[in-house]
Amino acid sequence: MLQKEVGLVRAVKHYLVSIEGLPSAKVHDIIVNEEGKRALITALSHDAVEAMVLDVAEVRPGQQYEMHPQKNQLSIGEHLFGRVVNALGDPIDAKGGFPPKNKPLILQREAGDLAHREGIHSQLETGFSMIDTVLPVGKGQRQLLMGSVRSGTDIFCQKVIVNQTGSNSVCIYTTIGKPATYVRRLTERLFSGAARNNTIIVAATSEDPAPLSTIAPSVALYIAEHFCDEGRDVILVFDDLYTHAKYLREIALLEGNLPGRESYPGDIFFRQAHLIERAGNFVDKGSITLFPLLQTDIESTTDLIVTNIMGTTDGHFAFSPELYARGIFPPVLEEESVTRVGKHTQSIVQKQLSTAIVSLLADAKEQERYTQFGTQVSESTQGIISMGASMRVLLNQNENESLSIETQTILLSLVFTSFSSEKDAAFFSKNHAVLSRAITENKEFVALRKSVRTEKSFDHFLGSMEKQLPYFKKVCLG
Repeated sequence: MLQKEVGLVRAVKHYLVSIEGLPSAKVHDIIVNEEGKRALITALSHDAVEAMVLDVAEVRPGQQYEMHPQKNQLSIGEHLFGRVVNALGDPIDAKGGFPPKNKPLILQREAGDLAHREGIHSQLETGFSMIDTVLPVGKGQRQLLMGSVRSGTDIFCQKVIVNQTGSNSVCIYTTIGKPATYVRRLTERLFSGAARNNTIIVAATSEDPAPLSTIAPSVALYIAEHFCDEGRDVILVFDDLYTHAKYLREIALLEGNLPGRESYPGDIFFRQAHLIERAGNFVDKGSITLFPLLQTDIESTTDLIVTNIMGTTDGHFAFSPELYARGIFPPVLEEESVTRVGKHTQSIVQKQLSTAIVSLLADAKEQERYTQFGTQVSESTQGIISMGASMRVLLNQNENESLSIETQTILLSLVFTSFSSEKDAAFFSKNHAVLSRAITENKEFVALRKSVRTEKSFDHFLGSMEKQLPYFKKVCLG
């Protein structure tokens, strides 16, 4: 007669259960009761195991749990594109089931060591000039996005995913503790167009049991690693890790663990850093570019979770609700943002243009401060302020506008040519779309577009642009 291990529930606290028995159980094993409801083992003691209930179920003392009998608990593959799944990989979009499950549910994996990683050398093209030119991101980079709830962090990530349409990239958007209405709007935005052909949504909603929000990032990462192992480049979004930390704190307090700083678990840094470090660029595989979001109600960057995640990523973008409210997109504060490895992926022209833009914006801001006191300024100072205003206009894009690297570089370089000497920000605002379209489509700019990636000097590139100024003047509206 086949024997099996059985555990008996001895205590229940909300979604946490204490179970006697199951001597061979390990942390992160899945167990099931007589009704097929699952629980995740989170801790072991000398006489019991602690587990979190994953399914909506009424658990009572005396109920039996046993080890999950199925080896494969997830169905992973291209059939996930255009679908919404929960944190257990089950479809929740009423579009039908999946093929047979082909992967075990592994929530904890070791991050690849240095021998299995390689340098970040390819740029992730987001379609936005402020990012691709000024604050570039490389494929495999871990880039934190932080800002308040209405600062546009989530909208930016959604637009970046839409702009990957036609590429070979896989995009995975993970929601953590968001309302079901939020997930519905997200689905409409991402799946209304061609982005559904390479995008997956992993959704843990506020209506789900709290444990699902804690494991959602791990499941999304596991799916991302599957495609990365096949040689695909993956963009992974965690929306957001601040909510994730709150759920971890709630569970830790229910378990009776001693709280650390701000009542978070003492191992909160390890648990979130362990997730983040699994992203990267891997030898003989693809890459996982990670965008962890932190949406907070405070503007301070000294918060425990903010500082923890800043310390484990390759840079951060600071999003401003004021800029977003004024219609500026992406609403990123470049002076408060950092990208530590992205510039290694740029061409020489891009790098030198980026340096020139950052210097110009800083100088213009400094000079604008003096004018606030009514100080008379010289012609050269007025020129710097005017160039800075023009650059701001060209860096601002419509949310639905995507520009190639070549178009961005040529467009922004115009500010540093004689073309802009007698033109103000209003002129560039009026002609932004016209110039972008002409640079992208007109045959007169074919050679210039090619030189963006091949020219060895920004000064030489500007010299080539000066020769093309008659064509730029020809397409402008005046």
